[in-house]
Amino acid sequence: MLLKKHFASTVPVLLASIRLALGVVFFESVDELPRNLEYDFIIAGGGTGGGTVAGRLAENPKWKILVIEAGPSNEGIFATMPPGLSGQVSNNPNLTWGYFTTPQSGMNDRVTSYSRAKLLGGCSSHNGGGYTRGSRDDWDRWANVTGDNGLRWDNMLEVMKQGENFVNNSAHLPQQGHFDPSVHGFNGKLFVSATYTIYPLNDLLLGVTKELPDEFPFLLDENGGRPIGVSWAHRTEDSTATRSSSATAFIETSGDNLHVLVNTYVTRVLSHPSSSPLSSSSITDFRGVELAKDAQSRRKTLFAKKEVIVAGGVIGTPQILMNSGIGPREELKALGIKTLVDNPSVGKNFTDQISVVVFFNTTLPNTDFDLDQAIAEWNTTHTGPLIMSAPLKNQIVWVRLKDDSPAFEVGPDPSPGENAPHIEVNTNAVSAITGASVNAQLAPGVNGTNTIQISLINLHPVSRGSIKLSSPSPFDPPIIDPGLLNSPLDFAVLREGIRSTQRLFLASVFNTSVFGSVYPLESTSSSDEALDTFIKDEGAPYLHGGCSAMMSPRGASWGVVDPDFGVKGTKGLRVIDASVFPSIPSGHTQAHVYGLAERASRMIKEMWA
Repeated sequence: MLLKKHFASTVPVLLASIRLALGVVFFESVDELPRNLEYDFIIAGGGTGGGTVAGRLAENPKWKILVIEAGPSNEGIFATMPPGLSGQVSNNPNLTWGYFTTPQSGMNDRVTSYSRAKLLGGCSSHNGGGYTRGSRDDWDRWANVTGDNGLRWDNMLEVMKQGENFVNNSAHLPQQGHFDPSVHGFNGKLFVSATYTIYPLNDLLLGVTKELPDEFPFLLDENGGRPIGVSWAHRTEDSTATRSSSATAFIETSGDNLHVLVNTYVTRVLSHPSSSPLSSSSITDFRGVELAKDAQSRRKTLFAKKEVIVAGGVIGTPQILMNSGIGPREELKALGIKTLVDNPSVGKNFTDQISVVVFFNTTLPNTDFDLDQAIAEWNTTHTGPLIMSAPLKNQIVWVRLKDDSPAFEVGPDPSPGENAPHIEVNTNAVSAITGASVNAQLAPGVNGTNTIQISLINLHPVSRGSIKLSSPSPFDPPIIDPGLLNSPLDFAVLREGIRSTQRLFLASVFNTSVFGSVYPLESTSSSDEALDTFIKDEGAPYLHGGCSAMMSPRGASWGVVDPDFGVKGTKGLRVIDASVFPSIPSGHTQAHVYGLAERASRMIKEMWA
């Protein structure tokens, strides 16, 4: 039966003026905040990074922390709980920012949506849940680029393990053999599991690892530092297949010294009043924030005793900085914004992974389901198709191209090292063949009535873009240009990724179940030109953006933040989110944000101890 449209309630439960939830105090308006209370830390953004830092700093009962979130609380929004309902959040205009990219020249000038969450927990409250730490080479490259050895894999692995609570055996599915216990933590706050559904493709993919081990080896754990091969997928879920986010793991578990102000925008960070003890320095002290409910509301200001932490994400953070006068002088001048810190790097180097979806003809069973029944099953037993964001995301195939790959005749290998994959291959779903499902006529002699849908992701794109202000109003969306497919090398890597995936399904274990690529047609795959046309038509951002406020060595003339996450040329101001990435890692980005937020929290605690 085809998937039925079903819209579970995504309208947040109305908050009382002041509400106590597990100790944390929530507010709907700045006017409700306690008078004469000075916060030690003010965090602009309650997403993955901001929520984690807030919870960690709140572990010191002497500190008062305020999180300011532009959207509502995640509480009372049922769709944030079953992982399979993530689309109901990411497609809800009340819970997302409604961003769109500029026309992308590498994609036939197509404009695409760029979903970013606007609710407590940020994208950790609506993403697919993928928890992948990437390659040890990613972290070591970050350490080399920034000059901070604390970012090396061996150091960060221990940081990430201490924050993790891996589900060793869920209530409904055993996970032994799906992970390596030695590289996971079991006492942290963030739940991670290897939840899966039972489906024939699982064993077939494992069979490929025996038949074609050179290209597709078996990988016991994708989070062990060398994610190359066929692995079981890990995701941020607890033992009941319920989403674990920065909101549930770090904010909701905190005490009443953590306050959360929802449905309120941070429009700017502000310099501290002249009475500040730091004001004698020539470096501007930004320990203030300007707030507003909307564009028509009166702006209000708050000041932190210790620090302001911006955690607005890869788009929101550069927007806040530039609206505050921290950014490229000429761009700010053109909008009438006074430059307080001239930094040409703010908003630059924006990078996102690039994906295409390909279709193979198959006789594997259809994975469509009745959503009403699935919701009822999840509510009753926390089992069924909603335990994952897509019905078939049980395993991930991580492909590293060979050193002599034709792709590298176009340009040098963009990966950080030999332990890093170039391509991620996700199996999404199996559904009935229709013209709309493949946008092409099927190849002659089709054997099945279904298609298996596969996402291929170029993990290390060379193309770069930018985030720029569209106006001086902080309520106008910025100009979002990921610059996708502006490099011939990005096309070349995706071409070889498509060919690698076709080889995967040509393995003999698929002889009776998968019968070739139907979009793009397998007969066209020998042609670079034909594949490039397909990629231009179908390429899309994978929504794993970063680097728009990138980290660089202390004293460097480029970059936005120092290795301590402090914004260059300022005092009292840090950035902690994906925007500080020096480069995009080999996989999904949320594990890296959690890792950086844990590291930043330790640094802040040590500084103010």
